[in-house]
Amino acid sequence: PYGRGCWQSDDKQCIVWFGEEDQLRIMCMKRGTKLNEVFDRLKKMLDTIESIDGIDFATSLKYGYVTSCPSNLGTGMRASVH
Repeated sequence: PYGRGCWQSDDKQCIVWFGEEDQLRIMCMKRGTKLNEVFDRLKKMLDTIESIDGIDFATSLKYGYVTSCPSNLGTGMRASVH
């Protein structure tokens, strides 16, 4: 459908989905137990996306980022180690 898209990094460890369940889904994956390395890369990607002119996210001072899925209110962040 119009307005949806997907991007994958060359190393296949990062994916960005536009127009998915929520406004945007950014995923970073890496084998191992160094979750901080994955978080740092995720943060860098989010900062890059937020710096693009015309991209604004619905936010609330009380609830954080507003999403279509109530379980994702706030940061909307989930982390897992495999």
